Formats: sequence, C-alpha cells, structure tokens
Amino acid sequence: MRVGIAGGGIGGLALAHGLRRQGFETVVFERDARPRDTAGYRLHLTPASLGALRGLLPPGLAAAIEGTAAAPGTFRQIAVLDHRGRTRIRLPIPGADNLLIGRRPLRELLARGLGDVVRWGTRVTAVREHPGGVTVHTGDGPATELDVLVGADGIRSVVTQHLTGRPAARPAGVAAIAGTVQLCDRPVAAPADLRRGLGLAIGPRGTGMFLAAHHPRTGDLPDGVIRERPYLVWSVAAPLDRFSADVTGMRPELLLAEALALTARWSPGYRDLLAASDPGSVAAFPFVFPGALGPWRSDRITLIGDAVHPMPPTAGAGASTALVDAGHLSADLAEASVPVALARFQNRMLAYAPAAVDEARPALDWQRRLANPLLRVLAVEVAFPLVAAVTAPWSRQYPDGSRGV
Repeated sequence: MRVGIAGGGIGGLALAHGLRRQGFETVVFERDARPRDTAGYRLHLTPASLGALRGLLPPGLAAAIEGTAAAPGTFRQIAVLDHRGRTRIRLPIPGADNLLIGRRPLRELLARGLGDVVRWGTRVTAVREHPGGVTVHTGDGPATELDVLVGADGIRSVVTQHLTGRPAARPAGVAAIAGTVQLCDRPVAAPADLRRGLGLAIGPRGTGMFLAAHHPRTGDLPDGVIRERPYLVWSVAAPLDRFSADVTGMRPELLLAEALALTARWSPGYRDLLAASDPGSVAAFPFVFPGALGPWRSDRITLIGDAVHPMPPTAGAGASTALVDAGHLSADLAEASVPVALARFQNRMLAYAPAAVDEARPALDWQRRLANPLLRVLAVEVAFPLVAAVTAPWSRQYPDGSRGV
C-alpha cells in the first residue's frame, strides 16, 4: 500500500517514520526546500507525545531527540508578572517529564533516515479521490497515484479544503509578534523567574507578553543538526484592533517597531529585551482555532495536526497533539483495512483533539477580560498577590532556594 503525506512538519515526518517501520511505501510532499526552513521557536512535548515518538521512530533517533532537548528543570513554573516587571504569582507546572526542544533541530532530526521519501520543495496544489485511490497534483511534475493520503499541511491545508469544504483554521481575533534574544551575545536583564520556567506578563488594553529562556544541552549532536545557542523567546500578543495595520507579511523591522509601540507604557526592562532581539528572528503569526474539526466522509483521506485541529500556542499543545495523531494513525493503518483504519482513527482523534484545543482557550478568555482596566487592577494588584500570600505556607521550595506557589 502506498501512503502519501501532504506536509513535512513535525507530525508529517514522524508519521512517515512510523509508516515505513510498518512496511508501507511512503512519500511526503513538503513545500519547504529543506528541513531547517521553518518558522517557530521552542516546542513543548508532553509525555503522551514522547511516548508516540518512541513508537514511531527508530530507537537511536528517538534517543538523539531526547538528548538534544533542554534540561527539564527549566520548566517548573509559570510566573505571572505585571507590565512593570513585578512577579505577582507563581504557578507550578505539573509533571516533570515534559521535553523542551527547538523546532528546527527537531525537524532536522525527524528528517534523518527518510532519504528520498520526502520530496522537498514540492507543494500539493490539488487532490482528487476516486474508487481506486487518490490522485495528488503538485506545482511541478506529474500527478502521483496513492492508496491513502494524509493531510498534514497546516492551517492553509489544501487537503482539508478538499475533504471538508472548509478552511482548516478560523481567526481567533488575536495576533502575536515574536522574536528571540541571543543570551550569549550580550548581558540581558531578564526576569529571574525565567530560570525556572515561563513568564506571562499582563499589560493594559488586552496586551500580554510571553517569555521563556531556552538553554539547549551542549553535548554531542548528530552531524549536520543545528546546534542552538541559549536564547530568550518573547511574544507580544494583542487583539487585532490594537495593531496599526495587518501584521501578516510585514517586514521584521516594522514588526519590532509595532511590538515596541504596543508596550510603550511598559517597564523599560521589557522594551530593552525587545530592542536586543535578533532582527532576523522577528515574525508575526495569527492565533487560530479549528475551522473543520468535525466528522468527514472518506475511505482514502484523513487529516492530522494543524490541518484538522489548529490551536493557539497558549497551551503549548499543538506539536504534541500532532505527534499523538501520528502514533494512532500509524498503528490503526497497520491493524485494519484502510476504510476501517481511517474511521477508527477519526473517531479516536475527535475524542481527544477538541479537549486539547479547549486548553488553549482560558488564556485568551482572560486576556480579553483583563482588557477591562478595573478587572486588570483587581486581578494583578489584589487577587494574585492575595492568593500567593495565602498559599505561601504550602508553596514548594526548589533546590536553588526559590519558591513557587
């Protein structure tokens, strides 16, 4: 059986490994010219997604990925700060088995061992399903005949549009501008709480800032894999009407100016971080919710990852859920006939994906509520410090002497 995967992102490449290990002839169509041509920063992989990876990949490759990740001790808490730079409350992150890894080195590692399975620089432009299989058309070259097609081509998925008649994603009404600051190049005055986890700063008029310090391990890496240096990643998120113009396609220097304008009344420390950013790292991305997360009818085509359940990054679950998809789909195709396997996978995925999307909603809901000046003052100046004080006797003390509620 010949299985095609439209999209060579994290989920698509992991699925390709799993299908090859099951003995399927596999081809991946990926529009990027090479693995490192990808946007994005650090990824958070959950224990469930790591279990899926171990089942999909050759053992040596799975071990290389885990050995490339940052130490787990840097992901123990979320610190909520105000726009003046004061920490108002620290919230523990449950579970110690999460893995933090840069998107680029992860994608490069996942591309290892796939050889000519991946057709880099090839974009799927049209799909036609027929009783004997699926015909895939690309921008250049002849059509490809397949027995099964998996849409893993992201929020602008051609496969999703064909299969459901709807776009994969719909706007969430919020956008973010993000960038990185190299921590080895200059002294950076970052909040001390970033040594132990994430930072979320709440500012006026519905603007928020996410902060995280990424310290990848410095041991041996496979040849050719990007060796990341420590960096701080930031993103400034706000409702669409807070931006002066559509940030999609805006040049990096204009995006940085936009982020500085959104934080004009914030502490100089935040603005110094933005100003220290690597210019080439600054990018914008809209927050989206699923546009087609529901049952579809097909005996030959299915969807995984952002092609079916795109979600805002506020829960950090996008890549993890795509890997869980890949693990289930690979197993289902190995155990049953194609129509039965695809129906089984669809039912299974629709049972857990909506809950993963819902995990991203509360942060956006609170961001919307805290755009009200009175509610923001009550939460940031009164409620958060009060909760922190009341729970102080039961707070957790870390080995370095710091405390988290």
